Amino acid sequence: MKKRSEKGRALFYTRDSGGKHETTPSEYVRWAQRRAEELGLRFEGTPEAIEAMIWDGRSARGDLFLDFGVQGNILSRPGLDALIKTALNDVNVSHVMIPRRNRLARPQDPIDGIALENSLRNQGMTLVFMDKVLAPRKRGARPDVTETIAATIDYDRSAEDRRELAQKVLYCQLRLAKEGFSTGGRPPYGFRRWLIKEDGMRIRELTEGEHVRMRGHHVVWLPGPESEWVVIRRILEMLEHLTASRVAKILTSEGVPTPDHKRYRTDNGVRHRTSGVWHQTTIVNIARNPLLLAVVEYGRRSMGDQLRWTPEGPRELTDADFRIENDKPKVIRNPVEQRIVAPTIFSAPVDPERHRRLLAKLDQRGGTQRGKPRSRDPNKNPLGGRLFDITCGWPMYRIPYGDGFRYRCGLYHQSGGDRCNHNHVDGLTAARFLLSCVRQRVLLPGRLEKLEQRIRQLAAADQCDNRRAQEILCKRAALCEAEAELQQVAENLARAKTDEQYRAISTVFDQLSEQIKSLRTQISAAEGEIDTANGADSAITVAMAIIDQLTGLANKADELGAARHLFDLLNARLFLGFHQVKVKRRTLNKLCGGTLTFGNAPPPIEVYKGRTSRQKIKGPAATEVAGPGKGNSPSPPECCIGSGLEDKSLRNVSRGDTI
Repeated sequence: MKKRSEKGRALFYTRDSGGKHETTPSEYVRWAQRRAEELGLRFEGTPEAIEAMIWDGRSARGDLFLDFGVQGNILSRPGLDALIKTALNDVNVSHVMIPRRNRLARPQDPIDGIALENSLRNQGMTLVFMDKVLAPRKRGARPDVTETIAATIDYDRSAEDRRELAQKVLYCQLRLAKEGFSTGGRPPYGFRRWLIKEDGMRIRELTEGEHVRMRGHHVVWLPGPESEWVVIRRILEMLEHLTASRVAKILTSEGVPTPDHKRYRTDNGVRHRTSGVWHQTTIVNIARNPLLLAVVEYGRRSMGDQLRWTPEGPRELTDADFRIENDKPKVIRNPVEQRIVAPTIFSAPVDPERHRRLLAKLDQRGGTQRGKPRSRDPNKNPLGGRLFDITCGWPMYRIPYGDGFRYRCGLYHQSGGDRCNHNHVDGLTAARFLLSCVRQRVLLPGRLEKLEQRIRQLAAADQCDNRRAQEILCKRAALCEAEAELQQVAENLARAKTDEQYRAISTVFDQLSEQIKSLRTQISAAEGEIDTANGADSAITVAMAIIDQLTGLANKADELGAARHLFDLLNARLFLGFHQVKVKRRTLNKLCGGTLTFGNAPPPIEVYKGRTSRQKIKGPAATEVAGPGKGNSPSPPECCIGSGLEDKSLRNVSRGDTI
């Protein structure tokens, strides 16, 4: 355990779920400022800084660490992870200030919360809560039984609060849904939120994000601007004779604003503006909105890790509510009979009978696949986008077959059998073949030694560039540190009470400004020498470890997820050729050869890069987008029988046999 000062630097952490009745993080920071001053600790957090963190979506800034809008049962969070890393690496940190235990965690198992506290206390840090102070734990000392019991009760209570809150929310939503009121969330496309009285009297339209709590008043969804309803009626008309994907393409090409026009969303932690592209699911959801028939439907989906919704009230989670692969709660779709339907206070904005016929048509188009998401499991598609038919140059599509899967010519698939041939290959066999080729190339005698020599040559050639890069990184780190110190000095300069304090602080301010200017000049010039003799050896070690990993993946023929990762690393692509073989009275397409490429090797044929939609392939201009032709298909063996034009039929026509 590192030796820490008794009164050094203090860090602050809180978790805020965004609740309406919770104390704001800025108020917690004010408490931390007063508490740090009482204990004589160095603490530089301010309420303005944490408000800026919320606005910018940041998790760490100086002495402040925040997880905003994150559930307490998630024990690995950006802000908490950054706090632990900073506290363990900085020996000057002596105290960690947390408002309450439920702001630290709401674990399902209280032991997890106690272990989280002990990870900091065992390293010599003091935990300061609003109602208690936990001193560092001495090495080898037995834990205090009373502290353990109190912590267990606190964390068990914090977890029970989540369950009680879920129960209250579900009962409240159930009551509102039965009366036809909104249960929360954004209204669908074409509708707006309105504040009304319980007797149905309309008060006013609510702005986006506005929350109003008035006795005897509720929120309903009412038809919105006419500009959106023009688009909705047009979508309903086009869906009567066009597919949803085709409607989406038409609206996108015309530049019609999407429902999320000019909005922002966050994907994988990255906040970005929406693309403005219409999608098939968006079109279908607009057409299936029950508000078009003047009814409110509640309970289409169930989610949550505490309780689930039923028309009778909250229920416990069952095995069907968890994912098999990671045992996490999943969102399930409730059957129609398990939903609540209530009338609205406005009449149906569309013809009900015509709309019901449209819904029946959409159900017929969806078939058995409606509501089933596409699989993103790499184990089910290891060669997606890496298999090509030499005959036409098209990629081969994955299709289910029996208990496994096949890859079939994409042109044949999209044209409904009108173009190319029924060329296919077993998916598992093709994956195992590629894995055997990888093993053969990597494990050739002397291949590993040649690879190591080549890597050393590349490392020696890039040594100069590595030196410059390492120097720039060091200078940039020093620049960041100097800029942080300058910001701190600037804040102290504003707090100076006398002329002497002002002159002393201003001198440091000028020195730091000169240092920052000098560092920026050095970074631009990238001057100096840094010894990187060990850099080449470390790079070679990492490269050889990756090669060892590749050979290990090649030996796992049944782990298709690992095989997919291997094929992506090597950029492996397989080009297959087929010929027709006479089997009794049938003519079958059999695999007769092909070409395997790795890395940046050019393909043996011209790969088709045009449009792949069925409308383009089967439409009037199909001959222009069908592909580059038959390509350089391998010559079939002499024993093979050539096929005539009639042999390409999929139905009952002559296949050239005499009966």
